[in-house]
Amino acid sequence: MLSRPLSRHAAPVLAALILLLVVLAACSQPAPTQAPAAQPTQAQKAAEAPKAAEAPKPTDAPKPAAATQAPAPKATEAPKATEAPKAATGKPGGTLKVGTNQDPVNFDPHLSNATATYRIIELVYDSLLRLNERLEIQPSLATEYTATDPKTYTFKLRKGVKFHNGREMKAADVKYSLDRMRDPAVASPRASTFKPIESVETPDDYTVVIKLSAPYSPLLSILADRTSAIVPKEVVEANGGKLDKVAVGTGPYKLTEYVPNTRTKLDKNPDYYIPGRPYLDTIIFQPIPDDTARSTAVRTGAVDFIEYAPPKDLTLFKADSKLAIYGEGNNNVRYLAFNTKVKPFDNVKVRQAIAWAVDRGPVIDAAVSGAGTALTGGPFLSSYWAGLKDPVYPKQDIAKAKQLLAEAGYPNGFKAKLKNTPTYSFLGNAGIVVQEQLKAVGIELEIVPLEWSVFLRDYLAKDFEAVVSGYSAFVDPHTALDGTYVTDRQNNFMSYSNKEFDGLIEKASQVSDQAERAKLYQQAGKILADDAPMVFLYAANEYEAAQSYVKGYVHYLNGSHTSLRDAWLDK
Repeated sequence: MLSRPLSRHAAPVLAALILLLVVLAACSQPAPTQAPAAQPTQAQKAAEAPKAAEAPKPTDAPKPAAATQAPAPKATEAPKATEAPKAATGKPGGTLKVGTNQDPVNFDPHLSNATATYRIIELVYDSLLRLNERLEIQPSLATEYTATDPKTYTFKLRKGVKFHNGREMKAADVKYSLDRMRDPAVASPRASTFKPIESVETPDDYTVVIKLSAPYSPLLSILADRTSAIVPKEVVEANGGKLDKVAVGTGPYKLTEYVPNTRTKLDKNPDYYIPGRPYLDTIIFQPIPDDTARSTAVRTGAVDFIEYAPPKDLTLFKADSKLAIYGEGNNNVRYLAFNTKVKPFDNVKVRQAIAWAVDRGPVIDAAVSGAGTALTGGPFLSSYWAGLKDPVYPKQDIAKAKQLLAEAGYPNGFKAKLKNTPTYSFLGNAGIVVQEQLKAVGIELEIVPLEWSVFLRDYLAKDFEAVVSGYSAFVDPHTALDGTYVTDRQNNFMSYSNKEFDGLIEKASQVSDQAERAKLYQQAGKILADDAPMVFLYAANEYEAAQSYVKGYVHYLNGSHTSLRDAWLDK
């Protein structure tokens, strides 16, 4: 696996674009952690170390901290990948059994919004670039790029990379994939992030030129995202323009079997371009939605690894010498969202009243056993470089909530329906607490519990009055803000619209100076918090638990499990 950033400039820039930074301390037996406190000094040390670091091990009480800020790279710099892949150090062979929270929904990397699907596509597909565990830009299918001016980027492709169907991946495949995500007929939820791309050109089989309509700061982080996967045109066409039931990429693993709600099987790609990788012969993903059942599965050895290891069970995991715990803070957002086209949630004072009526502490306790941090100033923590430094809703204020409801014409409150999913306990439990808290201001929410696939269908179709949901996996703030809140964007399920907000987001994406970008995002964040299309609840810590013989796994701060590419079994 290539481990050096494309340049000494790109590394600290991308390292700064994270929601939470941690100090990763190696230890033989990891310990559980409480809701972490910020450690600015430690974060500065972490952010100021662009050099290659020792692979992190299971952590002992990790603590997220404030991200430091680094200058943006100049558009004329030409970083290149100069380091060869690391020599194979793991033991080849074996099958890794993974207990997941959910079954994948739609294997199409350009269309899916489901975390369970991301677990598969990040192992089956590659993108032009990738992120390492420090969220630094790395080479992938592109070995280098040159920015000849702020609106023109030229990428040189790796030669000899094969799709799982045996055909060599070339520049035409990159153009097809990027154009597919931009195509309005495809309706990719990521189309808006590619909007500044004016054209994708292929001067030869191993060169791709991306031309922009305006300078675009988030471009490289977007191209490094797992969902910006390069796909073969012939496979898409052979499946009626869809990739929902097939997956043919260039990644280290091939999708070889899918039995709905039972297992997803990935087998080693013998033609993977990194010699000696991957180590494992097979990875089997087994959905285990119940938290207790998932914990039991890893404790009894029924599976080797689990995601969303329940914080309530961290003490049990720690006491078991056969297990290792990974994880800490993640850049995720959990929220109560409103359909702003439906009464009474079309009234901003109603939404603000609810934001004041919610006490986030008990929500975090019920949802993640206290292992999270309240979001009181929009979708980012104050420790994040683009986040508001002062809270907008510092604490619960029932009197203010009642006053706002009265001003909105609902002095006695109202009744509404809250679609909620118990499939993810950290969402379902949060909804129950919110329901109870809002009774204090006369709001009666009838919870409509839905299995995840049904919940997701209704949410994506904007068929709801209110929901509890969340998102994660962003590196640059533009990715989170543009696609979710800008008017008419694909993931703007609240139908929220504020032209001033839209303008700030567009302007911020065209600015290279990070301090100026931060000011623009903070202005936008204040507007968003005041308009309250969502009541932002908390950012959760996330943990994984594994048998101690599972080696090579590293927890990523954006929620990715891409390091399973490097996992191996020491047994």
